[in-house]
Amino acid sequence: MFSKDLISLTKRNMLNSSLFRKTYILALSFEMIAFLDIISLAFKSLILCWGLFILIHDFFIEKRSFKVAHKNLFWAFLISMTLTSLIHFTIWFVPNMVIVYYTALCFFVFYGMYTQQSLHEAEKEMIFILKFWSVFAMVFGLLSLILLFVKSEYTIFGYNLGIFRNRLIGIYTNSNILAFSMVQSVVACDFLANHYVETKLGNKKFNMVFLIFCVIINLICLFLSDSNASFLFIIIYCAIRFFCNLFFREKNFKGIRLLKTLMIVMSFCLVMVSACFALRSVCQKLMSVIVNDVHKQERVVKDMINGNKPGDMVKSVDEHIDSIIIQNENGSGAHIGRSNYEVSSGRITLLKQGISIFKHNPIIGIGRANLLLYGKKYIKNGLIHPDLHNGYLTILVCYGLLGFGIFTIITFVVALDVCKHLFSSTGKSYFGVFKRLFSALVAYCGYCLFEKAILFDMTFMVGFFWLILGYTMQYIKSSNTDV
Repeated sequence: MFSKDLISLTKRNMLNSSLFRKTYILALSFEMIAFLDIISLAFKSLILCWGLFILIHDFFIEKRSFKVAHKNLFWAFLISMTLTSLIHFTIWFVPNMVIVYYTALCFFVFYGMYTQQSLHEAEKEMIFILKFWSVFAMVFGLLSLILLFVKSEYTIFGYNLGIFRNRLIGIYTNSNILAFSMVQSVVACDFLANHYVETKLGNKKFNMVFLIFCVIINLICLFLSDSNASFLFIIIYCAIRFFCNLFFREKNFKGIRLLKTLMIVMSFCLVMVSACFALRSVCQKLMSVIVNDVHKQERVVKDMINGNKPGDMVKSVDEHIDSIIIQNENGSGAHIGRSNYEVSSGRITLLKQGISIFKHNPIIGIGRANLLLYGKKYIKNGLIHPDLHNGYLTILVCYGLLGFGIFTIITFVVALDVCKHLFSSTGKSYFGVFKRLFSALVAYCGYCLFEKAILFDMTFMVGFFWLILGYTMQYIKSSNTDV
């Protein structure tokens, strides 16, 4: 009897797609942290095997893949990916097919989550993940800042910690990854501050003081990371949130008032961009001074402790003060914030290289796993970076005009669904949450112009997008339910 119950419980958990999504997001998050990335990568591989089991059972045996909105377009895109992988049959064929599987997972288990669960269950899952994102980034962001005051820059077992190339990397594996983790947390805090979270879901609302503290830590880390793509995400997110609040509060959908609203939003964007750049510059300079001063004081105290005579102590202090003055004049010591660097960070070169590869296979593309291989084949010395740092360009180069055309149609029809529901849900109690989902999606679409993250890559950035899109579709498809 016990054995049957255990088997039944195991089967329920194995087929629980919500549990799969939660576990997967946790694995992706810890993969960002130094010393934990290898373990998390192995764990993620096991979770993806679990996802294959769910995909086969729920979406092929129970035919749920045929209940997803715009299913024909999704199937067409997957078929075009498979066709590309077969035509460009290389040693990377198996990784290409793994990417096809992962894309199907995004389409049917994340985007199509509404075919598996009720809105209430999806909201509970969403709140759990939002809380995790906010706490995770706050804890590891705070640890990253504390690390600066222990030692500003050092390497352990091949991991760069503290400041790396004048950018905060903290205890993360990459500065850009740290930055998006902070962005993710800022968005999560904005969701958790919404009144609907407490009243409708019966959820114990996070303390507002905690949320404010969390956002402050997130923004400081974001500024010190010096990531332009994540910086752009926050600016777009705030601008769309401001526009939605202004637009739907007055319910002015056309005419002079609409034009006035747009002018106000544009002015808000200009002021915000200027203010954010100024704050980033001030934050970077101030933190550089504080970190250098703390380390100077540590050296002075150590010498004072080791000194035997008061005169030696005074001499030690004077020498250290003189050395700090010389360091500041020479620009040495800890410094945060890149100076005299290319704003595009090599993205213009990657754009040219991507177009060069595209010209050789414009219709069907080359396959995502073949990108580096074909980069070496068509470009002297190969690509300057392992990816193209542009989500849309990656789709175009890797799956040609055929795949890119299908994905463009998918984007258009899904965007149409989201925009229609944005207008029709103005009287709904969850409208505040839906506005935030909409703002996050728009911001992410802008972010993808500068990063690879929209499809194919098994990273927390891609996971963020498809989760947000999945929750958005959950509200749209459950709109007839009394929520």
